[in-house]
Amino acid sequence: MGRLALSFALAAIVTTLVHGDSCAAPSQAVSVYRSFNNGAGDHFYTTDTAEYNTATANGYFAEGARFSVFPTATTTNTTQFIRLFNGVITDHFYTTDQAEANNAAASGGYAVENLSPMYIYTTQLCGSVPLYRSYNGNATDHFYTTSQEEQNGMLGYQFERIAGYVLPLAASQPSAGSTSPGSTPNAAALPSNTPNVTNAVLRIFPEVSFSITQILFTLGAVLL
Repeated sequence: MGRLALSFALAAIVTTLVHGDSCAAPSQAVSVYRSFNNGAGDHFYTTDTAEYNTATANGYFAEGARFSVFPTATTTNTTQFIRLFNGVITDHFYTTDQAEANNAAASGGYAVENLSPMYIYTTQLCGSVPLYRSYNGNATDHFYTTSQEEQNGMLGYQFERIAGYVLPLAASQPSAGSTSPGSTPNAAALPSNTPNVTNAVLRIFPEVSFSITQILFTLGAVLL
C-alpha cells in the first residue's frame, strides 16, 4: 500500500512539474448552459445567459449549467470548441477538430457560429474531466455531457468520442437545472466524477511550480 501510494504521488508530482504552469486559472472559467428543443430534437450549449434565455423563450427547455470552459485561449493546452449550426435539420454541433468543422461546413450543411466562444483542454489535466460526445442519427442531434452515466442512459444515441476536457462546475454553484421529459435521462442528478490523484494535486496547485514543501505535503497526505 505504501509503495503504491508513493508511486501515485510521484506520478502526480511529475505531471504537475510538466503541466503546472500550463493550467488556466479556474477563476477564468465560465459556465456552459444546456437547453433542449424536444420538437426539433436539438441540444444547445452556450456560455451566454442572454442567448440561453432567448432559446428557452423560443421552444428550448432549460437544463441548467453543466460544466465550465474558458472564454479565451488562456494557455497553449486549450483549443477552441468550435460551434456550428445546421438550420435545415436543426442541430448544434461542437468540435475542437478544425478539419471536422471545415468538412461539416463544406459538405454537411453546417455554418460556423462565432458566438459565445468556448475553449477547452485537449488533454486531461488541471482537474479537468472528459466531455463525452454522442449522436442520434434519427433525431440528428449531437449531445455532450461530462457524466458517463447520463451518456449511457441516452436512448438512441451512439457514443462518438471524447470531445475534449472541461472543468466540472464549482462546488458552490448549483448543479443542473430541470430536465425536459424524455430528453435527457438522469440529467437532473449528474454523478460527480471521481478525480484521480494527479488531478487532485493539480487542483490544489494549478498554477505554481512544486516546491519541496508542497512535495512533502503531497506525499504526507497520500501516505497517511
